Amino acid sequence: MSPAFLPALNFSIVQLSDIMNACFQQYVIPLSVTPDYFARRFGSEGLNFHQSGVWMQGDQAVAIALVTTRSRGARIAAFAITPDFRGQGLAKPMMAGLLSRLAAENVGQISLEAIADNTAAVALYQAQGFQIKQTLLGFTGPALSAGSAAGLAVTSTDALLRVIYRAPQEEIPWLLDPISFPALPCEVVSGGEHAWAVIDRLAGTPQLRYLFVDPAFRRQGRASALLGRINAQYPGIRTPVAVPEKFAALFRRAGYAQLALKQYEMFLSQDR
Repeated sequence: MSPAFLPALNFSIVQLSDIMNACFQQYVIPLSVTPDYFARRFGSEGLNFHQSGVWMQGDQAVAIALVTTRSRGARIAAFAITPDFRGQGLAKPMMAGLLSRLAAENVGQISLEAIADNTAAVALYQAQGFQIKQTLLGFTGPALSAGSAAGLAVTSTDALLRVIYRAPQEEIPWLLDPISFPALPCEVVSGGEHAWAVIDRLAGTPQLRYLFVDPAFRRQGRASALLGRINAQYPGIRTPVAVPEKFAALFRRAGYAQLALKQYEMFLSQDR
């Protein structure tokens, strides 16, 4: 008998975090989440408890899929099968069923991130029609910085959001979208006029989540200067592995090193 899909509405946050930890055992990247982290992270990303779910074999959780939604778009934020049920041909029908349910609810655009070295996962998604849009990278600042933290000020999230939404809209990876900032434990810092960054503490340690320069003041070195000041205040600070590859040169100029891990941002259109 095939595992049965139950919407995440049937489970508590504690149960979902436990199931997620079980499904990601022996995964490419070790993963362990607490209920608090689960709620903060996936809540900020737009977790949809109706479209997300768990596959059950009797009383045993076999797999989990977390789906986040915004407007008519959706993102598969997590998909994993417990080690005991891997290699049994379950991933393809599970993913096909998930995509069919999303299509039935008029979800048009679906995105996800796949670790570039996880060739099996990339092949699975490509077989379902997903295409690689871009490569996402992560960076870390130097442990010791010669920069100066002088002038690094804290401002409000609302003030930054007003600036961002007045500017021409740009395509942003789901994980970095400013819409998530109000739900995150974060602070907005500025190195002077027209340049801001968002530092989140979702995992307990500072992480550089977002960098923004007013379009009228770009290509003047403001982003590089701000990156230096941020690392002076938070030596060795990291970004999530969600920075579009086109910004790699900017981070390198500021002395940041690229992490070994890469992700592919992948998209599927189900528009009719």
